[in-house]
Amino acid sequence: MRSLRCPFLLYCYEITTRTINGEFLMKPGEQMALIIVGVIARAQEMTGVRIHAFQFMSNHYHLIITVRNTRQKSKFMRLVNGNLSKKLNHLHGRRGTMWHRRFRAIGIAPDEETQVSRLRYVMAHGVKEDLVAKVGDWPGVSSLPWLLRGESIFGVWTDFTARYNASRRKNYTPLAGEFDTVYELRMTVMPCWSKSSVECWRQKVRELATEIDETAARRRQESGASVMGLQKALSAGGPSREITKRRRPAPKVHAVCPVVRERLKAGLRAIADAYAEASARFRDGEWDVEFPEGTFRPMGGFVTPMGDEVAAMW
Repeated sequence: MRSLRCPFLLYCYEITTRTINGEFLMKPGEQMALIIVGVIARAQEMTGVRIHAFQFMSNHYHLIITVRNTRQKSKFMRLVNGNLSKKLNHLHGRRGTMWHRRFRAIGIAPDEETQVSRLRYVMAHGVKEDLVAKVGDWPGVSSLPWLLRGESIFGVWTDFTARYNASRRKNYTPLAGEFDTVYELRMTVMPCWSKSSVECWRQKVRELATEIDETAARRRQESGASVMGLQKALSAGGPSREITKRRRPAPKVHAVCPVVRERLKAGLRAIADAYAEASARFRDGEWDVEFPEGTFRPMGGFVTPMGDEVAAMW
């Protein structure tokens, strides 16, 4: 049974999605990058989600986003994962589901220590798995060019529907790029740094990248591990070692401070209990029962518009 979909006091999330059987369906490449960024940028345009950081590996990806409410998050992820599945299946000439299961969204506490720790985790992919030696060496789709240097990130959205409809016309000759739209991804600084100057928070990101590289180098020296290398990493195929190893259960929330973490987990439990009680009453025929704010009512859609506190963030 999946976790209850509700913000429970948090609106910044770390999103993780893995490919089915750990297959390397998102191997870095120029065309792959254009497709992935195009899909994300298109979904962002249609939902207004704020994107802070992301990193795509060959068999999974991580996103850090801020949303108004759960409905916006669900729509954004439906567009991202649904369209990535269609377009990458087309690219690989395959059919069927592309994802191991539904995406996992874990709320991130608003304090700087917690948010920086999650940014560090996302940035460290590739290095922590000993695929490459330095943060900037992984060639996959990443927010690092913008985070470190302020470079714009572009992608291409291809309208498959329009292309198919046009192809059914007699004597039609398609033009190169006729159904392509170039999108620039609109990036936003991490919420904890929203009041800082660009020079200040970007310097912190550069220091974070240096610290990740140095820590990984020391770990490899102590353990005797070696870097796989980019060519070997990109030529690998089949299920990854990461997907087959035993993993710990995902946390309910991300919070460095134990007190904050327990408070947020208690808030989640309270909403889950209230939802379970309302669901039981609903199943017993009490059709007008009230469900907790920010949740999805059975056959009734999303409950309650966003509050003043969240509106002020936008």
